[in-house]
Amino acid sequence: MLGQGGEIDPESLPEFSLPESILDQLFEFTGSSDANKGFVLIYTDQNGRPMVYSRSDAQIVEMGLRKAMEKYLINVEDAEGILDLRDEDEGEERLD
Repeated sequence: MLGQGGEIDPESLPEFSLPESILDQLFEFTGSSDANKGFVLIYTDQNGRPMVYSRSDAQIVEMGLRKAMEKYLINVEDAEGILDLRDEDEGEERLD
């Protein structure tokens, strides 16, 4: 893991995964009873790949979380669309 000069070599780090104990704690912090506990966690790993963890006690909670994610993504896409329209209206050149 350490390269020459005692520096950390990021290429030799082991593959990271979230410890189950952290996911257990996160789950325990959600909801107010066993019937409504649940979470969805989305992040990128050290290689830039998207990772998704999901846990819930009840199917209705899972469905609610999925609906919340759907609404969030729609709102983000709508906001990006508004920004694109503003760029075009102002005649600004986009760099992406």
